Amino acid sequence: MKRIMLLVLVLVFSCLSAKSASEGMQPNRALDSSVHASGQVWLRTTNYGFLGSGDDFVPQYPSLEYPGGSGIDFLYQASPWISAKRQRRNLFGNKLYWPVYPPNSSTVPIAEDSPLWSPSMHAVEDTLTSVGFDGDKDLFELLPAYNPLLYSNSSATALYDQYNSQDIVLSSMYGYPAPRPFNIPDPQGNYCFTIPQATTFETPGFETHSAYYYDYCPFGTMGDRDWGTSNAHNTHIPLGLAIHQESYAWNMQNFAQTVIIKYTVYNASAIDTLYDVALANYVDADIGPQTWGPEKAADDKSGYISGAGYEFAYSFDADFDGGMSPGYMANKIYIPGFTGNNTAWVWSVGSGPDDSNPLNLNPTNRTANEKYWLVTGRNPNMDKYASLCPDGVNEYEQPSPNDTRFLNTLYGNMPSPNNPNPAGRLNLAPGASLSYYSILFCGGSIEELKQISATAEDFIDGGLQIGDLEGLTCIPYLIPISIQAPSTFVLNWFSGNDPDHFEVMYKPYSAPASEWQSIVKPGDARNHNISNLDPNTWYEMKVASIYNPGPGEVYLESQTQLVNYQYISPNNDLVNVPGMALSNYPNPFNPNTTVQFELKAAGETTLSVYNIKGQVVKTLINQSMPSGAHKINWDGRDNHDNPCSSGIYYLRLDNGHRTQLRKVLLIK
Repeated sequence: MKRIMLLVLVLVFSCLSAKSASEGMQPNRALDSSVHASGQVWLRTTNYGFLGSGDDFVPQYPSLEYPGGSGIDFLYQASPWISAKRQRRNLFGNKLYWPVYPPNSSTVPIAEDSPLWSPSMHAVEDTLTSVGFDGDKDLFELLPAYNPLLYSNSSATALYDQYNSQDIVLSSMYGYPAPRPFNIPDPQGNYCFTIPQATTFETPGFETHSAYYYDYCPFGTMGDRDWGTSNAHNTHIPLGLAIHQESYAWNMQNFAQTVIIKYTVYNASAIDTLYDVALANYVDADIGPQTWGPEKAADDKSGYISGAGYEFAYSFDADFDGGMSPGYMANKIYIPGFTGNNTAWVWSVGSGPDDSNPLNLNPTNRTANEKYWLVTGRNPNMDKYASLCPDGVNEYEQPSPNDTRFLNTLYGNMPSPNNPNPAGRLNLAPGASLSYYSILFCGGSIEELKQISATAEDFIDGGLQIGDLEGLTCIPYLIPISIQAPSTFVLNWFSGNDPDHFEVMYKPYSAPASEWQSIVKPGDARNHNISNLDPNTWYEMKVASIYNPGPGEVYLESQTQLVNYQYISPNNDLVNVPGMALSNYPNPFNPNTTVQFELKAAGETTLSVYNIKGQVVKTLINQSMPSGAHKINWDGRDNHDNPCSSGIYYLRLDNGHRTQLRKVLLIK
């Protein structure tokens, strides 16, 4: 009954949010993100094969924050890497073979319909990798259907204008609203599956994020389909992957420290099998307070735990930042019922594996596709890479702290001359799909990580069924606050069970903690209205659950929201801090945009442009500014007067103790 009552609240709220999803978004949105904020791990997910963000310099824009709301980041960047072998074909669709083997740079392949072909020839097999993010290069190869590159496809202009604002990360509560069923090829032809549907879908998550992306263009856009400042030096040969990313978070005891990402990978080809698929996660931690700069990345360590129920890599701050960053962040890759091979690697910043020309028969490096061979644990260059799970060692940890990152991998048994088709290969037939799970979890110790890892395997094997909720504590989830005219804030929240009581709290923005006002609500309450507050004041509001009042009391808070009667701050938006309105027009732009902002108080002011890695690209203002409205033009150039490449940038406005951030998109 409680779940049904909660679902009714979800339906009421989601009817409103579904409308805003299609009508209230930025009109030219292309790359989108959303934050899981229901549990103890706050994780930013995106619709382009990327987790976290380079935006850890702003507290309201978490990448992976643990505990949620603490201001301590445990992730800078993470992304899936998917590799496989695929037989090469010519322009007529005929399979190609090497007349001599091994080939060299002058060897010309023979088509299967050629009179020169013989069945004894070796097939031309390409080892290819598609990555959500390269890690050492600004390079993205898994993009949503509506992405910056599609903007230049004149045959898709009408589709782009109609659907790109809806190609989002769809956030659902208890399965509502639902995405459209994922079918490849899409029978509707628009490849926009995140238009909210007025139905509920089956999902194990309390909070579920849905996203869809591809390593090829489903609309047939020609050219190299990779994006970022490094794409000019990269030749991306797609595997033909269509990927449904679904991530689950829970606000319940025993589950709140875990976010589980389910990747369903479709082989979109109707004729080609993908052989020896290998799955990996690239993870760059950079652990420390969000307000810190590059120094927080320099003293991290990574390790690996082997064994049944384990097989996970982890990172932590070597000295725990004097107690400010006391936790561990871990990742494991898991396929139920599949006994594969695990390995993990670390390398120095800038020395990651390269596949910028994967068809090159005479590579400068050890292999043309270093990513595939590293992911499968074969032929690694030990001058560059170090194993995080050495043979015969069940628990390993880097001996010295550094700016660490790791590549965590899972792959099947690989063929050999003596066994060309071993049992346990991981192949993907034409039109088929496979699902695997990437688990991100946090804890206070290695032993706690082990327990969470083993529990997560059992949880996935059991169909992600939580079971009885009555004995568990639950973090309240405060949905975006709405306004009821003329002067009432309407608060609704979710809880999987009834605590002893709730406390609804509010105070003026930036007021000391002693000014929190508290309103006690019974344990079966799920809403409250607050009226007659000052219309010119911004307020912080939150809800807390209280279990077992007394010496054994458990006190759990929701995320705090910032509101006034003129503006509501959605969880997914960059907050317009009171007294610092920041905007730009047009957005997207090429190459000029006008930046406008208003200061209520005079003072030293800095307005800078950052790239997605958090690096300063251009300083627009660095001086004392009077109060009032201001505007300045940015011509899309950096501090060296070089034109910036297409992509996402961030305007950051600082004025004393206040900081405002705005996402902008440069399209050329």
